[in-house]
Amino acid sequence: MRRLGAIVKAFRNGGASALELGFPFSDPIADGPVLEAAHARALRHGTTWSDLKEACREASRELPVAVMTYANPLWHRGLSSASRDLASAGASGLIVPDLSLEESGPFSRAARAAGLSLVLLAAPGVSSNRLRIIASRSRGFLYLVSRYGTTGRTSGRADIDLAPLVRASHETKPRLPVLVGFGVRDRWTATRALASGADGVIVGSAVEEHLAPASRPGSIERWLRSIATATVASRPPRRS
Repeated sequence: MRRLGAIVKAFRNGGASALELGFPFSDPIADGPVLEAAHARALRHGTTWSDLKEACREASRELPVAVMTYANPLWHRGLSSASRDLASAGASGLIVPDLSLEESGPFSRAARAAGLSLVLLAAPGVSSNRLRIIASRSRGFLYLVSRYGTTGRTSGRADIDLAPLVRASHETKPRLPVLVGFGVRDRWTATRALASGADGVIVGSAVEEHLAPASRPGSIERWLRSIATATVASRPPRRS
């Protein structure tokens, strides 16, 4: 956990406003090769639920923490028990990428009872009506997937106009931030995502690539600051 503490401080100093901690699953269907490999390494090293709670406690001293994992590990532990565990360890939010809107009710109730925000995801092909329902039920923020396909550098189309979806979410729930993820990895992709009117971006696979054993917190901090400064400069003002 000593290295985790140094890395989280580097993220904070580099301009991150929150941190996403992933808990491994054997079939991470939303993730591309980089995060698939990270899941496999974590499972190979025997990462446990207790390890996740310890990581939450460490990381939440520096930044708000959202845990990202798949539905099966949560069902296995029991939705209420898992939610209470994460909240007591310092997590603020929960992201479940394989959770559909229709199946989100029990997860949402368990998370809310524990004091967690269940963040829902919206894909680029979602209809306006469905997007409005997702936005109305999401807590903490809305996770807007920027393209078709999985996470990472090269998968999926990247020429999708997200502005109508961002606008529909803001109109439905004006105080709910919309964050864009999948394929955001540098200043250019962050700026492009924010041009849609989104309130922020989520950087996942590119972070994992920078967390190679030889990486130092200082280099991670400098790399992240280049993205964070771009987001501040390019973020459009929200209309009330």
